Amino acid sequence: FFCLGIAPVNMQSLQAAAARFKQSLQQDDRTGLVDAAEILISHSAPLGPQWSATADQLARWGELGLALRALDLWKVQAAPPHAAEHQQAVLLARYGHNRAALDKATAIPENLPAPEANAYLRESTAMTLGDRDTAEAEFRRTLRAVPESARSWLGLAQMERLTDEDRKAISALAASRAAREQTDRAALEHVLALLAHRERDYAAAFAHYRRSTEIKGETMKYQSQENISSARIAAAWTGDAIGRMAKPAGEDERKPIFVTGLPRSGTTLVEQILSAHCQVDGGGELGLAVQIEATVGGFAPSDFERYASGGGSIDALRALFLRLAGGRIGGTGRFVDKSLNQSRSIGPLSVLFPNAPIVWMQRDPADNAWSIYRSWLANNVVGGWSLAEIAHHMRIEEALQDHWRAQLGERLLVVSYTDLGDDPDHW
Repeated sequence: FFCLGIAPVNMQSLQAAAARFKQSLQQDDRTGLVDAAEILISHSAPLGPQWSATADQLARWGELGLALRALDLWKVQAAPPHAAEHQQAVLLARYGHNRAALDKATAIPENLPAPEANAYLRESTAMTLGDRDTAEAEFRRTLRAVPESARSWLGLAQMERLTDEDRKAISALAASRAAREQTDRAALEHVLALLAHRERDYAAAFAHYRRSTEIKGETMKYQSQENISSARIAAAWTGDAIGRMAKPAGEDERKPIFVTGLPRSGTTLVEQILSAHCQVDGGGELGLAVQIEATVGGFAPSDFERYASGGGSIDALRALFLRLAGGRIGGTGRFVDKSLNQSRSIGPLSVLFPNAPIVWMQRDPADNAWSIYRSWLANNVVGGWSLAEIAHHMRIEEALQDHWRAQLGERLLVVSYTDLGDDPDHW
């Protein structure tokens, strides 16, 4: 400890915290893991390279601030050059802090931790920020190092910055079958689909979209029974159950606006419209419901009743949600949360925020299904679903919308994507 410059602490306390962290990791115990990590971080425990994995676990549970502090400790405890900074940049990007992520990434030498990893982080972050010139430069830097990086070719294709030479290189890559990693194989098919679509060869475009989806579906499989089970848990929540357990937020607490709907249904458009107001901040897909579920030990009404009867506090759950949201979103006013599968968390979130407005976006089913099918949803399981599987999911969501309309009444605002585009002032 003294060799590492750490203040004297009770060795037994650190050993106990490390043991609790390990046990909590094995048991998927969010609360125990975070509490143990806070002790280890506050005393600068000499974990060395284990800080990297610790940071990943903290990020999994939404604790970005603690994860960044863990990586700071790795940096001072002999991490490889710039490895900690690169991991921090990755986490910042994952949590929507794209400008901070790009600034940190560009401060790292281009060859670290590896040229392709460095370039990929910069290009994806720059593209999210709309910095197309920087994104193109980084995509091309990746391709100079890894010509078979179909993800980089896809980025250029999405920005419509492919040259004639690029198209020849893509055709050669497809013919050579050099793209072997699953994501690159799927991305290459998607690039070919985009090119065929722009040339109005719709049969070829559809064939490539289908192949891209099939490749992603090798690991991103549609779990119909899990989907049905999740919807049943959501539908177990009624207006009466919410009313029994709900506790209104304090007047001085930040207030969310929840937006839900299928992927590609217009939720991003609604977030942009709402956050254009000076008193509303855009939060994107916060995904914090999973942290509430992990803390409670389930998402059904019976889980919340058990949590409360065991001394759990709805106020504490709301405080957790707002604390984690505050780590993602600047400002102090209302904020938009358009997390995926929000339809499954409306019950619990209504217990925490009984007065929060909920917007449900609805788009023509055929248009919506086709938009999902032909979109590159790299890290979303929906990206591996067939049209039949998308349709099955849509029917489940329609039933949930009917349920929530009956339970929430006017608090749930169902907005037509087409009507919003045709007459935005009405809404």
